[in-house]
Amino acid sequence: MSNQASLQILNDLLNRVRYSLLQYIGESWPWTGKDEQARNDAFMGLVRRQQFSAERLASFLLDRRVVVSGSNYPKDCSELHFVSLDFAKKRLVENGTEVVAAFKDSASQLSDDPEALRLVEQLASDEAQTLEILKSL
Repeated sequence: MSNQASLQILNDLLNRVRYSLLQYIGESWPWTGKDEQARNDAFMGLVRRQQFSAERLASFLLDRRVVVSGSNYPKDCSELHFVSLDFAKKRLVENGTEVVAAFKDSASQLSDDPEALRLVEQLASDEAQTLEILKSL
């Protein structure tokens, strides 16, 4: 695989994380009850954790002097604006599962770039942990 191909894979992962459903719901202020502040705090911690994953990917790409291309949230996210965390949870878990699968699939394609592979494997593990925590909320 060419260096350019591996950088495109990383850029695609960056957009997948930066514009994930978790990020969208985090920005649209999911509703939780007054007695659920700890749950809301835990959810927002997952949002920040994923933001850190995006920052690590972006930093890696910028260190390699790549112009990072942007994206947008999927159109079907807008129906989940200002909903309860309980209402969005099933879709959040589905999207989180897709994110983890994308990282694992990408790792299998990066064997020629050990540094990128190491980063993607670390982030795949982080995203898998985020998904497990999200399921327990």
